[in-house]
Amino acid sequence: MALGKLFGKRRDETPVAAPEPETPPEPEGPKLKVVIIDDDPDARDFMRMGLEVGGYEVVGEGGDGPSAIQAVKDGEPDLVLVDLHMPDIGGLELLPQLREAHWPTKFVVVSAIGATRMVEAAMEAGAVGFIEKGVSPRTINIHLEKVAHAGAVKVVRPYPLNHEYP
Repeated sequence: MALGKLFGKRRDETPVAAPEPETPPEPEGPKLKVVIIDDDPDARDFMRMGLEVGGYEVVGEGGDGPSAIQAVKDGEPDLVLVDLHMPDIGGLELLPQLREAHWPTKFVVVSAIGATRMVEAAMEAGAVGFIEKGVSPRTINIHLEKVAHAGAVKVVRPYPLNHEYP
């Protein structure tokens, strides 16, 4: 059998140029507004860059309890990413206060600790999503899109690293 037949190319066919890749469509409607709460400025910068590339509008940031509450009040976000462990107050203790600051917001906990009990505690405190630090910005964006439009979704973990969130 000839290689051309094996790969579906006949001898009498002329090569056809590959079609131009489609550009992704612009998101419909306004951008989702996000507030990032993390005590590590580098982590906030990393998340902000990934979110902005993904089409989100970062409307505020906080590095501690008071600045987090103020950012949520001022920004009136659709989504808030909350670090679980901060020096002055933990994310679990902060969630009810953030919810009081702007009740329509959906909260997603972002943490390096993904123990099952921590995930359950975050959900009980009012989070609708949980992302372990270490996942790609693309995976975070996909997860946030699902949270924003569908409510609570499964936990996003960084392992295996070669597998993206479906």
